[in-house]
Amino acid sequence: MRIVNSVLGDASGGRWQVVCQYSRVLQRDGHQVLMLLGRKQRDLRGVPEGVQVEVIRTHGHYDYLAAAAAARRLRGFRPQIALAHCSRSVALLKRALAGSAPLVAVSHSNKVKRLLPADAYLALSAHIRDRLASESGTQPAKPCFVIPNMIAFDPGMPLPVRARHDPPRIAALGRFDTVKGLDVFIRALAQLQRQGREFSATLAGAGGEENRLMRLVAELGLRNRVSLPGWVEDVETFLSGTDLLCVPARSDAFGLTPLQGAIAGIPLVLSRATGHVEMFASEREALFCDIDDPDSTARQMARIIDDTGLAERLRSAAFQRASRSYSIPVVTAQILHALETIYEKWHKDSPL
Repeated sequence: MRIVNSVLGDASGGRWQVVCQYSRVLQRDGHQVLMLLGRKQRDLRGVPEGVQVEVIRTHGHYDYLAAAAAARRLRGFRPQIALAHCSRSVALLKRALAGSAPLVAVSHSNKVKRLLPADAYLALSAHIRDRLASESGTQPAKPCFVIPNMIAFDPGMPLPVRARHDPPRIAALGRFDTVKGLDVFIRALAQLQRQGREFSATLAGAGGEENRLMRLVAELGLRNRVSLPGWVEDVETFLSGTDLLCVPARSDAFGLTPLQGAIAGIPLVLSRATGHVEMFASEREALFCDIDDPDSTARQMARIIDDTGLAERLRSAAFQRASRSYSIPVVTAQILHALETIYEKWHKDSPL
């Protein structure tokens, strides 16, 4: 099929990785892919070789000139199906396609209202699927498939061997944004320090909250314990020197960071964000802390620090879950099945 893969709004961090991964697996399966991007997307690293790229300037969801520009760019490609990875893509492509091909919204957050005009949905989690059903109200049911994020790794790779460091090394990483809960991580580290525990910690990332987080590290007396190396490109190498990964997000639809930690063989402490809860089983594959609760976060991190047997069981089970449920071949098969089903239903239901 000829498939448009679009993101016309913000596509930083994990979302951009997912957009590029979709293009990669679709092209690998023999589909012709055109990536339609907004001009804000200056960094095109990650775009697979051979994938056609078109860039248009957009000024919001109601930019009719941008919709017309998209229609012109797509005219020669003649798309058979279009993927929209943000609400702006849904709004503009709905106009640009004018009913010529089904528009499929790919969810990246729990905010779904602006995705509703799409013709079908790929939801990251069952929670998002249920929100789409609830928000749609009296609209007729549209095709909706639960398809998680995927993680790249060698299918034959065994669980990585991890030598425990003394003192233990604790890590968190991500975009420095309030929703990521990294201030909760820092306050939890202060709790561990007050308990007299020895550890070193690394908080990797960048973003608008950087100065606030750095001040918090200083205010809580953690300068000698916490390093902030900035944005990490090579996550695999970064995690290889870690004994515990904490992901304390206040909200997370289905983030890549827990999957990266699981494949790296690192025991996980996750918040009870809806995506995390669906991703791994509590107490068996990860430990869960209450959202926005440094005390709960510190307690769960302390359990892994204190109990090497628990740490080993958690990391092994999470690795197996990620390899079984979130590998590229497994998730790609789900994507292809969903797109084929949507395409067939569209042509069956469309008037001749």
